[in-house]
Amino acid sequence: MKKITVLGVTGSIGTQIVDVVVNHSDEFEIVAMSAGKNISLLEEIMTKVSTEHICVSSQEDYEYLQSKYPNKHFYYGQEGLITIATLPDVEIVLNGIVGFAGLLPTIKAIEANKDIALANKETLVVAGHIIVPLAKKHHVSLLPVDSEHSAIFQSMNGEYHGEI
Repeated sequence: MKKITVLGVTGSIGTQIVDVVVNHSDEFEIVAMSAGKNISLLEEIMTKVSTEHICVSSQEDYEYLQSKYPNKHFYYGQEGLITIATLPDVEIVLNGIVGFAGLLPTIKAIEANKDIALANKETLVVAGHIIVPLAKKHHVSLLPVDSEHSAIFQSMNGEYHGEI
C-alpha cells in the first residue's frame, strides 16, 4: 500500500486524488493532507478519508479544527506543510499547492527521501535547478501528475533527448 501526503487536497488535483484513493483503498492511503482556506470542503473530505495529520494555512482554522476534532493531529503554516511532507510513514508527496508555497515542503520531502508527484509547475519553474539535482542526489522520483506535465513527460518518454 502506497502512503501519500496530499498538499492542496481541496484543489482540483487534490480532490481527484481523494477520489482515486477512495476507489482504490486497498492500494493507496492518504496519511496526511493540507488545505488552504476551503475548510468546509476539507471537512467534507475528512468524512471520505480517515487521515490523522492535517495542515491548514491559518492558526485560526487550526484552532477551530483542533477543538472540533480532538483525535486528529493538526498543523498550520509552512512549518506544518514541512511536517506532513516529511512524516516517516509517507512514501509519496503529491504537491498540488498553487504557487511558490509548495517549494520548501517539496525540498524537505526530497531530502527525507519521499517520491514527489508534482502538479505544482512553479516549483520547477522557479527552482528546477535545485529540485532536479536534489531529486537525483536522494534517488527520488519526480512524477508529473498535472495534464501539461504529463503530456510533456509522455511525449519525451522513449525519445532521444538530443532530438527534442
